[in-house]
Amino acid sequence: MSKPPKCLVSSNTQASATLSDVLKRLESELNEFQSALQTPKARAATLATVDQDINAAKRLMFSMFTRRNTLVPIYILHSEIFSRIFHFVALFNRSSSRDWVHVTHVCRHWRQIALDDSTLWTYFSSYPRNKDWIAERLSRARNAPLVIKVDRWLGKDTLSLFIPHISNTRKLHLHNLSSFRPEFVQEVRVQKAPVLESLELGVSNNFPMNSEHGHLFFKGPLPKLRILRVSQIVFPWSLFPRGQLTQLQVILSREVSTVTSKDSQNDDLNQLIDLLINCPALEVLALENCLPAMLCGSSGRQAIHLPRLSRLSLGRSSSRVTNWLKMLKLSSSTTLCLTCTPENTTTHNDYHILPILSEHFNDLDPVEFRRLEVCLDDGDGVMTMVASTYLPIPPVNHTDVIQAHSDTDLCLSFHRVAELNNRVDILRRVCDVLSLSNLEFLFMHFPTSNEFINCGELFRRCTEVTKVKVSGRGTIGLLQALTPPNLANTTAREKLGKRERGDNGRGAQAQASKDDDNDGPIPVHVPIFPKLTFLRLEMLDFTDTRPGSSDLYDLILSAVQRRKMNKTPLTTLCIYNCVINEEQVNALEKLVPDFRWDHDKGDHEDYNEYDDNEESESSSWGDDIRHLDVEWARDGWEHEW
Repeated sequence: MSKPPKCLVSSNTQASATLSDVLKRLESELNEFQSALQTPKARAATLATVDQDINAAKRLMFSMFTRRNTLVPIYILHSEIFSRIFHFVALFNRSSSRDWVHVTHVCRHWRQIALDDSTLWTYFSSYPRNKDWIAERLSRARNAPLVIKVDRWLGKDTLSLFIPHISNTRKLHLHNLSSFRPEFVQEVRVQKAPVLESLELGVSNNFPMNSEHGHLFFKGPLPKLRILRVSQIVFPWSLFPRGQLTQLQVILSREVSTVTSKDSQNDDLNQLIDLLINCPALEVLALENCLPAMLCGSSGRQAIHLPRLSRLSLGRSSSRVTNWLKMLKLSSSTTLCLTCTPENTTTHNDYHILPILSEHFNDLDPVEFRRLEVCLDDGDGVMTMVASTYLPIPPVNHTDVIQAHSDTDLCLSFHRVAELNNRVDILRRVCDVLSLSNLEFLFMHFPTSNEFINCGELFRRCTEVTKVKVSGRGTIGLLQALTPPNLANTTAREKLGKRERGDNGRGAQAQASKDDDNDGPIPVHVPIFPKLTFLRLEMLDFTDTRPGSSDLYDLILSAVQRRKMNKTPLTTLCIYNCVINEEQVNALEKLVPDFRWDHDKGDHEDYNEYDDNEESESSSWGDDIRHLDVEWARDGWEHEW
């Protein structure tokens, strides 16, 4: 066993001797104190002496704690590693509105590492709200570029602390801008922001707010600005900065025009075109409800080439979205998120965008989709389709809400399409436009309708599908298409059909060829998705009976049994949030090797047991810690833990 260094042994010996001397002196002086406590003056002097000795003992104990900490294995890590760990801790705590400062209370060494790294103190949000703590953090950040994300919940005096630091701010996000005091907004506007890289401005009003100022924001140029996001504020396109933007997002809740006259509308469109032409480095572009009105009748203008664009989001007038998409030259790998609303609900013009999508995804490098998610909402007349070349991870998610994910290639939504026939027709056309021959995963959400959708005709080309998720009683048509008819009945019907139409059956074949775009007739006894192995059912009532047919349970049972007989069996069946009894579950469980059920029989409701006091308690806990940290910084010493 190795011996400790002589210097360390000597140091510890000296510390022990010093502490021993202090104790001996206190013991020897104790008797003297007893005799000296007869007068108030003597007691005060003695009390001062004792306080001095206590402080000396504390300092000695802290020193011994520090020396002991140097022997702990974790102490040998480099300061850069500690600092990196602290950054991860800070990042993790931001999502829960907690402060990470507790790591600086572990020991003097950790605290000094954190204080030496100014970048650890540069992030500011609406939490914490304590003015003294924010001032302390600004001091610790020194000259490091700041990230400021605040809203109206910070007080006037607290917000004023950030004004002198705008020139040193890297990201500035002002949400609920209309709720800020006008003097604060004005003070921010007149500042210079030479290092600003990201700017977000938004208001919480239901109606977009017109800018009443002559400039977008800030005094002077913004040479490093790369990301600009504007929400619910209408600015003329001529005021937007040109040149270096990589992300531009202008989101309005309602479709508005920044100008009214025809000439001004034309100039407004020209300004938008000029803006994008002068931002060739754009990677993300989102223009929702802000496209100029002149796009309604414009389709022959110059092309706008955006070679680096990876994501495009447009909405919501169908003609404006369609005409704007015609003007953009994009890579086939560009993700599209398109929301279309017809100007006239009686004469739909939503189909006009589909040929453009076909050209986009079938250009030089055709896109082969592997995932398709469809939502038909009866209540709002909205249909949404999400297509991707990537399979979902995990393979089947637990949400019924169709959203554009980070791995999505196309998110296409149509609003105010009240008639189900129109929505189904759009879906059919989309399936024809997109390349779905390699589709492996299909999710269909159709919550309320009693209408029958011929899903066998819609998805007849999708022969590679292995996983299907359905949600809502309107998807029964899809479940019926998964079920092959009884083989004996099918044979009898085929023989009868041959006698009625002749041996060659040319009439039926001609009709089938017409329906299948000359791909040949589809045998009636073959269900769609011959490779299907995984089926997940959600939001269904197994006692639901359709007119002229058996209930849903019999339909699923038949599908499982007949696919097994046809040697296309299901290997996994999941049933979640459905009305089903245990007897039905047991019957299905015997037929499917991997059967999953959430044991929900549909006879109770789920309640949210979230404790409203949890957030307030965590916030008060954080404020206590931050107050303590400010006090320690002010006193100049810290505890050793």
